[in-house]
Amino acid sequence: MSKDDEHGKEEEFDDISANREVERQKLLQRLDAGFYMQDLRGDRSLSQVARDIGMSSNYVSHVEKGRLPSDHYLQVIADYYSVDEDELFMRWGKTPILTRETVRSSNSLQKTIAQIGRDKSLSDEEKNELYDEMYQTYQRYLKRKEARGE
Repeated sequence: MSKDDEHGKEEEFDDISANREVERQKLLQRLDAGFYMQDLRGDRSLSQVARDIGMSSNYVSHVEKGRLPSDHYLQVIADYYSVDEDELFMRWGKTPILTRETVRSSNSLQKTIAQIGRDKSLSDEEKNELYDEMYQTYQRYLKRKEARGE
């Protein structure tokens, strides 16, 4: 086997290992989110919650065990338990509905996020720094607006 073949197999193995790690992290996130849902339920019975929200006990149980819920379910649960919908979506590794709608409706935001995401010269940490700067810019804008009395 040539060195190129060996190198190619090593890269393939690294890709498989990286994919497994990503899947492992997603699974752990879903399990953690499921435990969070159990904590929200507290002393209420599974059947009581299911009845109150109009879902089957089986579905609620599967979600509490880490099955990825539908967007509709997350909206209903956020309302039922009076928790922040966006936070609940993010716990499940899902993009909140309002965020998706906002990005979908703004060409400049889509372009900015896509270009940052595609930029191979930036590390993930640097990309996150840029996203944080965008948020900080928004916060400064709100403060200036408030100072002007708007």
